[in-house]
Formats: sequence, structure tokens, C-alpha cells
Amino acid sequence: MTYFDIDPYSILGLKKDADLEQVKSAYRRLVRIWHPDVCGKSMENIKRFLAIKDAYVLLKKRLTVKTPGNQPVKSVVQTDYSCGENLSAEGTFLFIQIGLKEALYGSSVDIEIANGQEFCSRCNGLGKIAQADLPPCPSCHGKGYKTLNWGEKDLKIICSHCSGRGRDRLPTCPDCSGRGLVTRKKKIEVKIPKGTRNGTILQINQSIGSDNQTSGEGCFLEIEVHMPKGWIIHGKDIISTVDVDCWTKLGGGYIEVETIDGLEKIFLNPGLGSDRFIRIKNKGWIDRNGQRGDHLVRLNVLSPKGPCPKEALELILKLKTLWPCDSHISKALPHSVSNLS
Repeated sequence: MTYFDIDPYSILGLKKDADLEQVKSAYRRLVRIWHPDVCGKSMENIKRFLAIKDAYVLLKKRLTVKTPGNQPVKSVVQTDYSCGENLSAEGTFLFIQIGLKEALYGSSVDIEIANGQEFCSRCNGLGKIAQADLPPCPSCHGKGYKTLNWGEKDLKIICSHCSGRGRDRLPTCPDCSGRGLVTRKKKIEVKIPKGTRNGTILQINQSIGSDNQTSGEGCFLEIEVHMPKGWIIHGKDIISTVDVDCWTKLGGGYIEVETIDGLEKIFLNPGLGSDRFIRIKNKGWIDRNGQRGDHLVRLNVLSPKGPCPKEALELILKLKTLWPCDSHISKALPHSVSNLS
């Protein structure tokens, strides 16, 4: 079974009731993973990529809504920081990953886009690399034909591998993959707005096509913001989790918290407390109005490992007496350390 024998929804990892926006989102996600420039230009990877592309084209035609004038209605992408209120999702998609500070404070990045095609300079548009002395054909061993027994006579059949030349095939040009054409590239500068978030789509105001020609479809840049593990952006606040041992939480002390602007030294007040978060002012994300949120730190209190030693239990019992709890919960610890002996 080949990729083309599989249902297009299965290729894109979608359910049968997926809409057009879900199809486009799945296609863009898979292209970032399986594009041959990313995962390698093996034949298997190329076949997989082409199957993803064909599945996308098929489902897009199937799901595109037709107007009474028989004109397709292009879907609209709603993003927080896109260039323009309504963006058509039809066109060429490029992908880029940027860091936290670049996304938060804004930046400019240089990207390459297609700028028409030209004949390959390495093979002069032939798609093959010319060689003065080709080795003999491996199929017919240089004879140009093969012998086939047919009754009392032998028939000579032209070798299909070398077409009767007796020499091996010209090697395929690696620069153009045998097409004879290569895509010209040009660099453009793209401005990343302040507060850009993961998944933001920016429209590039550049024509994609041959010189002096404007493509009928747009060009879009989808941005992936590299976030530290465990970080979440909620509104204009950033939420992260920090591990702290129970003794530091009980007795108080300083901990270091990583923020976008570097490490912050925070003092924990003694006691477990009831606060769910520690708030670090003005270290969060930026909203559309340029206002910055806070960095909220969720504390993950770590308990000691292993069984409780006898000496530690004596101290805990003493601590319970010196620092009683206001609770009617039944005691969980034994009344004396002799129970551990």
C-alpha cells in the first residue's frame, strides 16, 4: 500500500468531519515536520510529503464553499497580531521560529522567498550532467542490445536502459533534480510586531512568481515562538512552575525564577500559606495596547524522599508542638518515636 491509497483525512490526521480551517492547519503543521528540506531528501520522505500535499489539495477542493457566482469563498484567518484584520489563508506558507525576546519586544528577520525560475547553471537546463567518457551500460554491457531466444533464432532487442547507445545513462543533475530549472531566491526583511504569539500568521507584501508579475495568491509567514518547557501565556500573563523543597517553603528563603528578562531573586515568606502563585510585576507578555502583564510562578513543593528517619521524626514532633495547626484533622504521626523502633 502506498501513501496515495490512504484516505486523505488519515494522511492529515483528521476526522471525517474536519472543516477547511482544520485541514489547512493540519497541512501547515505537517509541512513543518515532513518537508524534505527539514527531514531529508530520501525517496520515502519525498513520497510522504507529496502525499500530504495531494491530500491537502484534494480536501481543499472538496471543502471550498461555492458562491452563487460560482466563485470560491476564501477562508479568513483570525490572529491576534496579523498584518491586517482579515487574511486569506490561500497561498504560499513559510515558517520561521523565533526566540522569546524577539517575539515580546519585536524584531526584524531576513527570509528567502521564491522569485521566479531560471535554467540550472550546472546542467545548462538539460537536467543531466554531461560526461565525456560514460561507463558501459550495466544492463547490456556496452552492446546496445540484448539477445532473446526465439525458436531456432536469436532476436536482438534494443536495450531499454541505454536506448541502444551502449553507454550508461547520464547522471541526474543534483542541483535541479533533473528538472533543468531552479528557483531563484531573494531575501526580504519582515518586521515582527511586539507581543507576537505562537501561531501568528503575517502576510508578506511581496509578489511570489516571475519578475514583474504578481501571484494571484498571497504569501504568509507563520511564526513559532520557542517557549521554555512548562511556560504558558494566559492573556498577558506568563505562568511557569518552579520546584521548591518543603523546608524552604516552611522556613522561608530566597529562590531564583527565570523570566524573559533574566533571573529574578524572590523571597518566600515562612509558612505554607494559601497563595497559589507568586506574582512578579511587569515581567509578563505585551498586549495589543502595549501594556505588559505579570509573571506568575506556581510553586511545586517537593517532599523528602524515602522513609522518615528516627531523628527527623523527633524534630517533626517538636515542630508540631511549637508550631500548631488550626485544624480538627486527626493526627497522622505516631505519638512517640518508639513506634518506629
